[in-house]
Amino acid sequence: MNLSRPDRRERLDALAAEYALGTMPARARARLARIARADATVARALSGWERRIAALADAVPPVQPSPRVWHGLRVRLGLDGADRGSRWRSLPFWRGLALAGFVAAFALGIALFAPRTERPAESIVVVLAGPDGKPALVASVPPGERALAVKTLAPVAVPAGRALELWMLPGQGAPRSLGVIPHDGVRQLRLDAPPEIALRGIDALAVSLEPAGGSPTGSPTGPVLYSGRLERL
Repeated sequence: MNLSRPDRRERLDALAAEYALGTMPARARARLARIARADATVARALSGWERRIAALADAVPPVQPSPRVWHGLRVRLGLDGADRGSRWRSLPFWRGLALAGFVAAFALGIALFAPRTERPAESIVVVLAGPDGKPALVASVPPGERALAVKTLAPVAVPAGRALELWMLPGQGAPRSLGVIPHDGVRQLRLDAPPEIALRGIDALAVSLEPAGGSPTGSPTGPVLYSGRLERL
């Protein structure tokens, strides 16, 4: 595959992001590295993503978390054995997400969507992963905006006549729909209010497989394909 072709730039960008974040399988990573040695366009894409992530890491001062912080992370990830009482608020495959996945979420969300200017307000980033823990989509809303950008890291296979629907998962209450999202590319979802209001009390986002056009009931009807914790940066 010639990744330097103009019509494959989005695919190259997604592959470069996976490469830099370390989520790409070993064989695919080695193959992409070989291509980069002979293709300047691919090499620039890889180095560009590596620089973005390195800059983010360098900007974060080292902090030694207290035992209370680690305990809080275990509780939020469902690793403390507590029964949350709902499969939508305690999805089994969240247990497969390692702490490194959240670090990748922060870096990837900021690199893709956050403006390059300093803002005092917080950004919201969610990496949605499947049962294998591999990131599939990134959702982000920069400070001061009211559009949630949802980007696929690689095209998602969706059966004919079905659609992907994004849901907000509150700490209490039923899931609330954010709308149907595409199986590839980027989609902007308009929020009803500023993010600090629209996403108040929301613990996570999830993607379910629904009939074309979205759930006919206003609640999830199909299987959960991806999910991720909502992080405020």
